[in-house]
Amino acid sequence: MAEVDLNLLKTFVLLYETRSVTRTAESLFITQPSVSHALRRLRRQFNDELFLRSANGLVATETAAGIYPRLNQALEVINETVRGVGQFDPTTSERTFRLLATDLGEIALLPDVLATIGNLAPHSTVQVIPLDFSTAAEELRQGHADAVICTPRIDSADLQRDPLFRGNYLGLCARTHPRIRSRPTLEEYLAERHILVDAAAGHVDADRILTRLGHRRDVAARVPHFAVLPELVARTGYLGVVPSGVADLFTQRSDVRTFALPFEVPEVEVALYTYRRALPSPGIEWLRGTVASVLRQDEPA
Repeated sequence: MAEVDLNLLKTFVLLYETRSVTRTAESLFITQPSVSHALRRLRRQFNDELFLRSANGLVATETAAGIYPRLNQALEVINETVRGVGQFDPTTSERTFRLLATDLGEIALLPDVLATIGNLAPHSTVQVIPLDFSTAAEELRQGHADAVICTPRIDSADLQRDPLFRGNYLGLCARTHPRIRSRPTLEEYLAERHILVDAAAGHVDADRILTRLGHRRDVAARVPHFAVLPELVARTGYLGVVPSGVADLFTQRSDVRTFALPFEVPEVEVALYTYRRALPSPGIEWLRGTVASVLRQDEPA
């Protein structure tokens, strides 16, 4: 331990997260040459380049990517110990909780979560960040998010997974669609044009099953979010696919109806993910328990 310089480790963590000598220097309130000197020391200590320069900033080496989660967690343990373990009081805390969720989560789940947190932790703030499933796990590891609510399963030993509720998928069409019945055949379904929601939202199960069956939807439009889907479907006559948990909200707000998909899609499970820490963060553990207690049920509220 006598050879470990905590300032060097903090510099490494910031370089990994910012991928910039300039932003790291600004965060540490030191000069850029000082950061460059620290990087040279880090390279000697780990016997690796750690970061390579590119047109888009620093690129982490395989060694750097491997040691970052452990060093970042070690610094969190030290910070939690210095501040005092177990000293989170929701009634007085002014902490900002960062939650990754899709627009579906914002529509169907956030109201109950926000109301409960507002009652229990009246001085706290909830920042909802749009979910990109491909980067969700890394956002948790880097501390850019405190929790993630999503449908696709994230299998990673360093993440805590709390199942919330299960659901399935339904087709969505205009209420007066002339050809789509409550249970269309596969041929009738594939004969129509469709609106596809971006895969970053994580809801790709229906199209994955169709691909396995050797079919694909005739895509008329691609949109980044589900929130716009009901009105687009109502006005165009195109078809969409939605999780059952928001189907009632969509049919109440827009001139649309649901129908059974003509192929079997397995049930999906919405879950809450947080990062496993060697020393649990009292604030995040409180958030995890609160969100789980609000949303854990057979169907979303």
